[in-house]
Amino acid sequence: MSQEFLIQNSWLIALAVGSGLMLIWPILTKGGGTRVTVPQATLMLNQRKAVMVDIRDDDFVNNSGVVPNARRVAIKDLKDKAGTLAKTKETPLIVLCQTGARAGAAASVLKAAGYTDVFVLDGGLNAWKEAGMPVKKVQQAGDAPVKASQSKVKAGKK
Repeated sequence: MSQEFLIQNSWLIALAVGSGLMLIWPILTKGGGTRVTVPQATLMLNQRKAVMVDIRDDDFVNNSGVVPNARRVAIKDLKDKAGTLAKTKETPLIVLCQTGARAGAAASVLKAAGYTDVFVLDGGLNAWKEAGMPVKKVQQAGDAPVKASQSKVKAGKK
């Protein structure tokens, strides 16, 4: 009787297993950083002097713009330039990509480089824009990376 039940309801069992995998997928692909929302990232930038690290390639940056005061390091160069991102390894870093999907891998690289507080902006630049936060257009692909500074990020209005 149980074999018959399994055969007759195999699609329900497959659906249940698939749903379970979809629920744990974000946990499995999280990478090395704790995910933070745009409001949490804004607080960290203002109160803890966190550094936003933009890992997107020039094509994405030219099309979408950059977060003011973010440090730009393409993901392919991150391992070599990790030591130049902040004054100390205890400085919080918030990794940003376009959607939040590739930032987890970059956060793992930064943790391996010795940074202790590494975070991933959940939803990436898309979430930043949706929250009404400032984005600066880049003039041309060869522009120098935007340097981190002490200025405060103000919450945007939607």
